[in-house]
Amino acid sequence: MSGARVLLADPPWKFGDALPGKGRGAAKHYPCMTVDELAHMPLPPIADDCLLMLWRVAAMQTEALAVMEAWGFELKSELVWRKLTKTGKQWFGMGRYVRAAHETCLLGVRGRVRVADRAVRSVFDAPVLEHSRKPNAIYGIAERLVPGGPYVELFARRAYPGWFQYGNELPTTHAQEASL
Repeated sequence: MSGARVLLADPPWKFGDALPGKGRGAAKHYPCMTVDELAHMPLPPIADDCLLMLWRVAAMQTEALAVMEAWGFELKSELVWRKLTKTGKQWFGMGRYVRAAHETCLLGVRGRVRVADRAVRSVFDAPVLEHSRKPNAIYGIAERLVPGGPYVELFARRAYPGWFQYGNELPTTHAQEASL
């Protein structure tokens, strides 16, 4: 086997609108990419049998599926992160139609992925920590589904033990590239 058996990605989705204020909207926090740029970006080495965990935004469901397909994966399921405040209350997020209290991570496969732990639930609760940061629980879920790795994260914002990570927001002391 060569390459990642789990690929985790939280793409910097480029929206077609601009939100008012200094901190609202992804583009005010980091460089964003179009769907076409995401679909055609080079990927690190991936195993023939690989699980993709792709975070998507509610307004770009079709686009997320297009990126998944362009990367060679087929949609199989999804995870839902129910966002909580630091005190454990339900998050009251932004939204144009409804207030977003959750985020969705699509699960896609390439080849045949044997899931090791069939007790993983499709919904998990975790607090919101900072803009766009995903909870550490997602790493544990990935490791329960496909133990042993190798694990690769694209668009990583912080180092996590046991994972190969690529991202322009990683600390410079973290080895961003590694051979699989």
